[in-house]
Amino acid sequence: MANDALKVVNRSVPRVDGLDKVTGRTKYGGDIELFNMAYGKILGSPFPHARVLSIDTKEAEALPGVITVVTKDDFGDIDPYFGPAMKDRPILAIDKVHHVGGPVAAVVAESEAIAREAVERIDVEYDVLTPVKDVDDATKPDPIIVHDDLRLSGQFADLSKMQREEKTNIAHHFSYARGDVDRGFDEADFVFEHTFTTQPIHHCNLEPHVAIAHWEGGELTIWSPCQNPFAMKGEVASVFKLPLSKVRIIVPFIGGGNGCKTYAKLEPLAAVLARKAKRPVKVALTVEEAFKINTKHATKFRLKTGVSKRGKIVARQCEIYWDTGAYADIGVRVTRKSGYTSPGPYRIPNLQVDSYSVYTNKAPAGALRGFGVPQTTWATEVQMDIMARELGLDPIEFRLNNVLERGEEFATGDPVDCDFAGGLKKMRAAIKDWKKDPAKDQGIGLSCFIKSTLSPSVSQSIVRLNRDASVTLLCGSTEMGQGSKTVLAQIVAEELGVPMDWITVAETDTARAPFDISTSSSRTTALMGLSVQRAARDAKDQLLEMASETMDTPVERLAVGDGKIFIKERERDGIPFEKVLAQHRIGGEIMGTGTFRSELNPAVPQGAPTPFWEVAFAAAHVEVDRETGDLKILNYLTIPDVGKMINPLLCRGQSEGSVVYGIGHALFEEMKYEDGQLINPNFVDYRLPRFSDYPAQLETIFIENEDGIGPHGAKGLGEGELIPVAPALANAIYDAVGIRLYDLPITPEKILKALTRRTV
Repeated sequence: MANDALKVVNRSVPRVDGLDKVTGRTKYGGDIELFNMAYGKILGSPFPHARVLSIDTKEAEALPGVITVVTKDDFGDIDPYFGPAMKDRPILAIDKVHHVGGPVAAVVAESEAIAREAVERIDVEYDVLTPVKDVDDATKPDPIIVHDDLRLSGQFADLSKMQREEKTNIAHHFSYARGDVDRGFDEADFVFEHTFTTQPIHHCNLEPHVAIAHWEGGELTIWSPCQNPFAMKGEVASVFKLPLSKVRIIVPFIGGGNGCKTYAKLEPLAAVLARKAKRPVKVALTVEEAFKINTKHATKFRLKTGVSKRGKIVARQCEIYWDTGAYADIGVRVTRKSGYTSPGPYRIPNLQVDSYSVYTNKAPAGALRGFGVPQTTWATEVQMDIMARELGLDPIEFRLNNVLERGEEFATGDPVDCDFAGGLKKMRAAIKDWKKDPAKDQGIGLSCFIKSTLSPSVSQSIVRLNRDASVTLLCGSTEMGQGSKTVLAQIVAEELGVPMDWITVAETDTARAPFDISTSSSRTTALMGLSVQRAARDAKDQLLEMASETMDTPVERLAVGDGKIFIKERERDGIPFEKVLAQHRIGGEIMGTGTFRSELNPAVPQGAPTPFWEVAFAAAHVEVDRETGDLKILNYLTIPDVGKMINPLLCRGQSEGSVVYGIGHALFEEMKYEDGQLINPNFVDYRLPRFSDYPAQLETIFIENEDGIGPHGAKGLGEGELIPVAPALANAIYDAVGIRLYDLPITPEKILKALTRRTV
């Protein structure tokens, strides 16, 4: 419920970008047209692994309308490799191609159609090599090596000490321990061992990747719908050996991100093309091309857990292999962060975690909503259900018996800021009226999880209070449909005591906005929100100091509201902001600044304590058709711990959208490979959820304990509701028909096969 003491926060105010979006006025990356702009197209590799012997571009260059053709020979003095963790991704193939669709050459032409035709005229001779197909292939004895030489990128301090295991395909091995895991298993009364797998998934944004580059006087400007423009700025500056002051990233509205638009993808190539063409160049991918540029990690998770007769977890061993594809991208951080939380939200005295990022000859894997935690939660929460059933315990009671309490240390030493027991009890109360039809194969399953947010973390912002009392917010967060512009404006409006329509949130532009590490990890509302709140408070304090002189009243007796400054005992007699500003500033303005910064801590396995934990609880009521294997979701409940909702309507939209996204990942979506070839890179063959697949009843109950780090006690939201979907459904299927599924996605074919095995 809305807090009466709050005027704007905790209210479902309309989106500030809503009208422009529904009327079609919003400009996305593909809508941008610059004067004299040319168009680039990429020739992708037809092979997953091959040496490039020769490239003949003469026929392409002869086509009318072609401006130039670019290959590795055009790199000159630049560094042709980039990547946020490893410099392992070439702008264009240097000597080898590492995955199907990997860029080999590119064309710049007067139109996309001409560029597309010219690309088809480039003749490339390959020496086809045997591909590394999956993590088993990559980690077998004496494997084929995907990359012979690797360099750290140096972009992030927490990744600066990574070491590759030479002559292997292990890009990174993250490990930590607590207690004595061998002794723990010796003392356990029961030991459970299982292997779980998850599939590669595409992000499926309606807007494929696009980048526009333009050089002017030795300075580079890039228009890119990206989630972390400052990190991209660093990557591009490193490629071209430019000072950061010579690179500018402008972010238009983003047509969906979900992680795939973090870090550089097309941008270095667009800049190379623009430099050679001496014109602005746009490179826009098709949906099929976008499938081959970034994916969600496929995983193999070996999970061993020891339990006492009293139902207490005494030991756990987690061994996870992440298929990071051809390039590390940010997959090494996925390996670390998700390995970090892989034990789940449970009290485990003896623990060993080993998490491996593994190169293969498939599309590169990186961030996707949940950042690896959906994969680890799939394993831990299905096994929790297995153990509860084997021990004859109620699944909720078993979790309550082991779950961490508020303030208790997680396995890594970070304190827990949430009430797991309270959430589980709230879920139990909410589903008590769910009834299983005894005449049908129906079941109820549940799951929960814990996820750390990006750390170390930095967000900075500026709140400009103009002379006419209008307000401009400048920050590096990006709007990709989640509503960040609206939420951040609400935080400013609440702090300054002004109406929402007084506030303009400026476009994200690295030449103007202060630094933000990333719009990802469900961190914007809490962490950028904290920075924005501090900037607004700084601006307010400056305004009150001015008003103190004008009103001849001590600052501590003054307050703000409705765009006025008033003495606390006489609210009706307020002075408008603009009157105070006019008396003190001639054409000037107030500029408030705010920063959130978490610090490195080598004692914590991921390098710094998490600023907050993202938590949600889920329950599913399903019906299984034994004849077809079809699954019907009758009821689905999600309970996210949000701390405090800034905008309840946006929170509900984020929550329900995340559940539906998770249903697709759990039941349908999978990038399918045959001999290294991706065979379903389109929205026809790649199965997405339909309206008929949605739960008949979908309910969200928000936990608002106002205990988060963010403004008014807010935490993160948006990724978490996706994470427990798959295990909740799998556990409900077991409750319905008694079969266990260990591999995602949960297709009708897998259900039928499991039912057949059970009856044989």
